[in-house]
Amino acid sequence: MEFVTAVRIAAALIFFTAAFGKMRNWRTFEGVVANYRLLPNPLTRAVAWLLPPAEVLLAIALTFGVRGSEFAASALLSVFGAAMAINLLRGRTHIDCGCFDSTLRQPLRWSLVLRNVVLAVLLAAAARSRETAGSLDFATLLLGVLGGSAFFIVVQCANLLTALPAKRRTT
Repeated sequence: MEFVTAVRIAAALIFFTAAFGKMRNWRTFEGVVANYRLLPNPLTRAVAWLLPPAEVLLAIALTFGVRGSEFAASALLSVFGAAMAINLLRGRTHIDCGCFDSTLRQPLRWSLVLRNVVLAVLLAAAARSRETAGSLDFATLLLGVLGGSAFFIVVQCANLLTALPAKRRTT
């Protein structure tokens, strides 16, 4: 059960962080969505303005263990990963992934697609294992929250390090 809680908490923190980063620079995020060139122009603005609040709601659902939230988060991460993969296959590596904060300007990379795949698989596994889990006690909850928070910190550090220009990483 610690695994389920840890994955839910990590994913919730990731979605909260992503949503608030996008909302801080909503106009920029609208451009990021448009750069993917996957949606018709009229839908681009709607998706850019609806996605961050949807991520917040999903994060809240994950935090409180709403049934089905793990599958919904897994599906959303899969959609994001597919959008990145399509653009990478098109050779569009220069566009910003739009994953967290637009000021990081993370160009698309296969490692970002892999990150989303791993998170989506973990969420799907958490949803399946939760179906067979027993009751939740305080110690289990605490271990899950600590584990999820640690995993979130690792993901954020990796995002920050990979967002640095290659020249700065080698010095």
